[in-house]
Amino acid sequence: MNLRYRTLLLAVLLVTPTVLADSPTGEGTDKTFMWRVQRGGATVYLLGSVHAMKEDAYPLPSAMETAFDSVEKLVFEIDLDDLGSAAIQMLAAGTLDGEDTLEEIVGPATWTRLMVHVEKTSFPEGMFQRMKSWMAAVTITALAMTDAGYLPSAGIDTYFSRRAEEAGKERIALETVEFQVSLFADLTAEQSLAFLRYTLVDLETVIPELDELSAHWRAGNVAAVEALMAEGFDEFPELLDTMVTDRNRTWIAPIEELLAGESDAMVVVGALHLVGEEGVVNLLRKKGYTVEQK
Repeated sequence: MNLRYRTLLLAVLLVTPTVLADSPTGEGTDKTFMWRVQRGGATVYLLGSVHAMKEDAYPLPSAMETAFDSVEKLVFEIDLDDLGSAAIQMLAAGTLDGEDTLEEIVGPATWTRLMVHVEKTSFPEGMFQRMKSWMAAVTITALAMTDAGYLPSAGIDTYFSRRAEEAGKERIALETVEFQVSLFADLTAEQSLAFLRYTLVDLETVIPELDELSAHWRAGNVAAVEALMAEGFDEFPELLDTMVTDRNRTWIAPIEELLAGESDAMVVVGALHLVGEEGVVNLLRKKGYTVEQK
């Protein structure tokens, strides 16, 4: 797994966020990708999300729906009512300054490879000329995901945000749109170009990879998802800190505030944030909370 795949799951996913599969592969369990956290006060559920899913992924496991019904608050990475603003900010941050074009920046070989994929879509080729490398990578990946039926409108977080609004439950954001856009906008020129090149190399396999991850997610196979994350970040440990670990640590304080309160809550964040030694689940266990996979 490379930089492209990681970032897809964390930001779209994903870093990235997963998609459900009808027939899980690999070693399954009788658990879901959700944990219950307790230590005296309120109960908090941690639900690993994928930000783009297929519409036929529903219904979700009953344990998730039951947990949703039992809580008064829903917590997401960002305010999902602000996605229109997020798209505008992402486009602005991903547009080149000055007169240089993407073709000039990436060189003929990378540009030609990009155009091979763009020609398979209805997206105007000329619009890529004004994009930064990372924006081109995000765009071409999103187009491939949409073509395969992976839609943000069907993502787990979008689904539960909509349900929460309909039910009159309180919705809380852990981060701002500006912060999440900065995760891409602050990439160095070298990282941005590497992001695009890796994307173009592996674009043909991104959907099978998502299917594989989705199957592990559906089966509650935490070890397999954790292994995928470890493999993906081995070449870019500094990005693991920026896009995953640092954010996990920042989220612990607001989650503890929820646990100290009187209202039960569900925290819905990208699935990769919950696994690993520095994942939210383990960080809470280290602080003495009882954390049980459901």
